[in-house]
Amino acid sequence: MPHIEVKLEAIPVDKPLRLEHAGRAVVVIRSADRITAFPDSCPHARWRLSDGEVTDGILECPGHGWEFDVTTGACLTVPAYCLKPLAVCIETDCVRIELQQSDFASRRCDPASQILASQSRELEIAKPVPA
Repeated sequence: MPHIEVKLEAIPVDKPLRLEHAGRAVVVIRSADRITAFPDSCPHARWRLSDGEVTDGILECPGHGWEFDVTTGACLTVPAYCLKPLAVCIETDCVRIELQQSDFASRRCDPASQILASQSRELEIAKPVPA
């Protein structure tokens, strides 16, 4: 399956990062406790979400200001639209993002299925246990 690999340290915290592979672009967002990835295209007008800003767990599209929850991909501006979360896993210090063609096809979503998909695809970063 096509995928993108990137070093964990190369992903800035709370700043969208654009990665590309075989004509597909993804936006990767690292927060304090998780990494999520979505197709790098706003479902409204196809603006690059990686050119947007992340504030308090909300990704804002630079085009028309649509806002998305970085944990679930839910659109807070127009709930009928959402970002499809991509499968993400960390192996040691490397982040691997799976690229399935179907993840890049739809612009509208069913909010209930979106929540289930994000729960199964999001990755929480393990925190060290204090000594």
